Amino acid sequence: MKEGRSGSLTSPLFNEIKESIYDVYAMKTKRILFYLSVLYLLSSCAYMQSVSKQNALAQNQKANPSQHNLKHFIDQDTFFVYGLILDESGKQIDQSLAVAAYSDRFKPHELVDVTHFASINTHYALSLPAGKYDLVVLADKDENKILESSEAVGRHQLDLSLTANSEKVLTGIDINLSNDEVDWRINISVPEIPEIEEPLFYPQGAIRRLDDPIFGPKLSTLGMYEPAAFLERAPMMFYTLEEYLPYKIPVVFVHGIGGTVREFIPIIEKMDRERYVPFFYYYPSGSDLEHSAENFYQIFLSGSLFPRIGSSLIIVAHSMGGLVAREALNLQQGPESENKVALLITVASPFGGHPDATSGVKNAPMVLPSWRDLDPDGQFVRELFRKPLADSIQHLLLYAYANPDTLKLGKNSDGVVPLDSQLHPVAQNQSSRNIGFNSSHTGILKNEAAIDYIIKSIQSVKEFYPEAYVRVMQSGGYDVDLGNGYSNREKYVIKVLGKYLAALSEGILEPITPFQRHFIAATQGKAEATHFAEKAWLKFVEEYPHLVGIQE
Repeated sequence: MKEGRSGSLTSPLFNEIKESIYDVYAMKTKRILFYLSVLYLLSSCAYMQSVSKQNALAQNQKANPSQHNLKHFIDQDTFFVYGLILDESGKQIDQSLAVAAYSDRFKPHELVDVTHFASINTHYALSLPAGKYDLVVLADKDENKILESSEAVGRHQLDLSLTANSEKVLTGIDINLSNDEVDWRINISVPEIPEIEEPLFYPQGAIRRLDDPIFGPKLSTLGMYEPAAFLERAPMMFYTLEEYLPYKIPVVFVHGIGGTVREFIPIIEKMDRERYVPFFYYYPSGSDLEHSAENFYQIFLSGSLFPRIGSSLIIVAHSMGGLVAREALNLQQGPESENKVALLITVASPFGGHPDATSGVKNAPMVLPSWRDLDPDGQFVRELFRKPLADSIQHLLLYAYANPDTLKLGKNSDGVVPLDSQLHPVAQNQSSRNIGFNSSHTGILKNEAAIDYIIKSIQSVKEFYPEAYVRVMQSGGYDVDLGNGYSNREKYVIKVLGKYLAALSEGILEPITPFQRHFIAATQGKAEATHFAEKAWLKFVEEYPHLVGIQE
């Protein structure tokens, strides 16, 4: 009998039953651990506060509906509106300006969004739900830090409907200053502007230090759970560290979900800042990725918004940011007016989606739009590689494979993104090279080998301008007090690029762009000076003829 019992314990049938029991136990254990981790994440203060806010918004919308309230729903379809404030009337307003969007949908003259900025010829940006709007330009004429009805200096009617507008990012909604008045009460406080550099060629507030509070964890977390609130604080989504110089190649950094531009500091510290300039796409990472990609395209690639780049762009995108950048490149049409991309570097990006996103969409009390787009079976992931990259774009796919978790469950990963998602077959096939690093999902941005590889790849992209041009541009300009006869842009171009303009006008540098050819024609009296640099140079030559020349 003992032998019989012993034989039964080692029989193939018992082993199969035993393995089946172990499999069931392991599956239950993983499921329990997964749901514990989900409960932990969902019980985080930021998430639970956002759930509470969304519930309160829903109750408020039933009791007291409003467009401003509706805009803050996490799953609300929203339009992004960009435009310039133009002064064809010659008003020459130099007070603080703002663009305010008013709606009559739920209540008369409801203020839905407002953008504060510095001056005319500056971009504004608004985030608005569907509806009809009265856009009002306001100037703080009495400088009392309050914008009032009597201070309206421009108006524009705007109809945003999902049926009439196939795109949810609208550009070119420019507003001319006028004598239009408003017949309702306006009382908007002008915010205190922090002590930051005032840009000449970018939107107000675009030039920031990396330790600026706007790049802190508080706002990046807000961007994940409350995109509309994030956009009220950072509506342009474009930032840089310095003023425009035409010979520097822009490197656009794109963070992932819940991320911030500070994550790229180890890379930026090793960049050759004499040749390359960092740009940042700082976007609300809880928004749906189609919107985020369309905004990225309009801001950095379309050529219709800031900045217009002479040389090719480089994109460095981490995690979900890689999906945003890749989808934005799908939107390129290839005309000459678009900015060109030479190099795309994606770092630990979930090109195949993330399986936890599927569970989150099914089980979470509040679903972030970006979660839906990270669903491996969702439309966004399925269509992400519908278009191959242009032949001129090199894609370097960097992946991470070190999982720091003590208890490792499920597929191989970097601790966050499964390896098979980072190495999605189509992404591999469309990339120029795949490079792996023994690092975690976030640790790869601090990994010395990965940073060195990224820097080396960046430096492989050369300037559009020949080396002789770059040397002259780097030589600077003329340190002269130009006075009030010059605009700030004109002063800048004389002080920073004066030697370059002199070299062009004297024939030391041969023209290689349409601007350069027109500049030379303008200096020779063969064409009318239309660009501010042309006008500045002609004035400077007339007033300071003894200073004009190039020092080699």
